[in-house]
Amino acid sequence: MDKVSAIKAYVKVIESNSFTGAAEVLHTSTVYVTRMVQALESDLGVKLLNRTTRRSKPTDAGIRYYERCVALLRDLEEMDADAQASKGSNSGKVRVSMPSLVAKSVVIPQLPDFFANNPDIQLDISIADQHPDLIEDGLDCAVRVGPVSELGLIAKTVGIYKTLTYASPDYIRAHGEPVTLSDLSDHIGVSYAMKSGRIRGWEFIDGDEVRTIPLKSAILVNDADTYVACGLAGLGLIQGGTFILDAHVRAGRLNMVLRDYPSNPRPVSVVYMPNRTRPRRVDIFIEWLMELYSTQLAK
Repeated sequence: MDKVSAIKAYVKVIESNSFTGAAEVLHTSTVYVTRMVQALESDLGVKLLNRTTRRSKPTDAGIRYYERCVALLRDLEEMDADAQASKGSNSGKVRVSMPSLVAKSVVIPQLPDFFANNPDIQLDISIADQHPDLIEDGLDCAVRVGPVSELGLIAKTVGIYKTLTYASPDYIRAHGEPVTLSDLSDHIGVSYAMKSGRIRGWEFIDGDEVRTIPLKSAILVNDADTYVACGLAGLGLIQGGTFILDAHVRAGRLNMVLRDYPSNPRPVSVVYMPNRTRPRRVDIFIEWLMELYSTQLAK
C-alpha cells in the first residue's frame, strides 16, 4: 500500500462526504478510493469511517486521524516547496481565508497584478465570513475583520474597517431617510446572524458614547453577500465597510445615511501561525495583502 496515496484518498473522502466525490476530485475510480481507505483501516487496525449507502461519516478516531493527515500533507507540500526554494524558486500553493465581500471588492480585482509579479504562486482562497480555524482548515493565513482573540496567532493590523449605514434609493423613497438616531423607530433594518447564532446589534457612535439601538426587521440572513443584496433590494437599512459599499454609492445603488453616527470601527488584520519554516511564498502573499489592504483602507 502507498500510504501517502491512501491518506490523500481518505482526506478527500472526509472532505467530500462520499467515496464518489473523492474519486471525482482525485480523477480516479470509486473502487480505487474504497480499496485505499480499506487498506488504511486494515493497516491501522482501526475503523475510520461509518459507511451508509448515501454518505460516509468519520468515527471519533477517524476525525482525529483526519486532522493529523491534513497536517501531514501540508508538511509534505511545504517540504517540496522548501526544496524548490533552495533553487531560488518561490513557487507553490498558498491557502488563505477571507470574508466574501472583501475578497470580491478588494482582493480579486487586484490579483492579475499579483500573478504577473508572482507567476509561480497558486492561491487556494477559502471564502468565510466567520472566523475559520487556521490549523483545522489547513490555512496558511487569513484576513480578519474585528479583534483577534485566538491565542497563538500572529496578527498584523493593516487598517481600520470604517462602518457606516446605507439605504437604497427605493428604500428612501418608501420610508424616508433617517437623519438622527431617534428617527430609527420608524425604520427597518436587515438583520445579520453571526456563526454563534447571535444577531448582530446596530451600533452607533453618538458623541463619546457607543449606543446599541434595536431596529425592526422583516428578514434575517447569515451571509454577507445576501445581506448586501437585501440592502440593494430596499428591504432595509444595512451597515458595512466604506471601502466595500462606497462602490455602490458611486454607482447610485446605495445612499449613505446617518452620516453623523458612524458605527464602532473594527481593525482589519492578516493572521497566521508563528512558524520559522514558513515557506517564502506565504510571506510574499502576506506582504502583498498588507500593502493592498493598507492602500484600500486609506482611501
